[in-house]
Amino acid sequence: MKNTFTTKLLALFLLIGFQSYAQDTDTMSGDQFSIDNRQNEIRLDVFDAAFFSAIDIGYERVNDNSIGYGASLFVNLRDPGDDAAYYEKIAFTPFFRFYFFNYEDYGAKGLFAEVFSKFASGDNPDNLDEEYFDAALGLAIGKKWVNRRGFMLEVSFGGGRNIGLDDISPDFTFRGGISLGYRF
Repeated sequence: MKNTFTTKLLALFLLIGFQSYAQDTDTMSGDQFSIDNRQNEIRLDVFDAAFFSAIDIGYERVNDNSIGYGASLFVNLRDPGDDAAYYEKIAFTPFFRFYFFNYEDYGAKGLFAEVFSKFASGDNPDNLDEEYFDAALGLAIGKKWVNRRGFMLEVSFGGGRNIGLDDISPDFTFRGGISLGYRF
């Protein structure tokens, strides 16, 4: 009788141990690389880096499934006399995004519309000896893909109008590119 009691007690402890282990794994997300709770994103515009010798890095904070906000910093590494595609030397661009048609539980991916302001300094396209500073307001659209490990690809295109702080600044500004990044 003592032997069967010990066997039953041991079986009960094993059952409780397996039960508690199973509950621990159920409370975990099941995928250690899940991006459910990641709200920060950093990215590099690889199109500008590869073709225009410029660096455009961005940061976005994911507020919820359908809203994000952040800023990007653009630095042109080319001399304007080298027939550069950009006349901007440096630009700071805060933005606010609305995500649409998002059926994934970790959100802030898919089609988006963006409202941005841009503060840029650069060279006058007509006379490279003159510099300007201006601000712009604009809109952009794009699409973002994020995999389960947090790596992302983004394609966007948009533009805005400079508000005319400087007489020699261009009338319009461009925003967009192809970016690779990581959500953490």
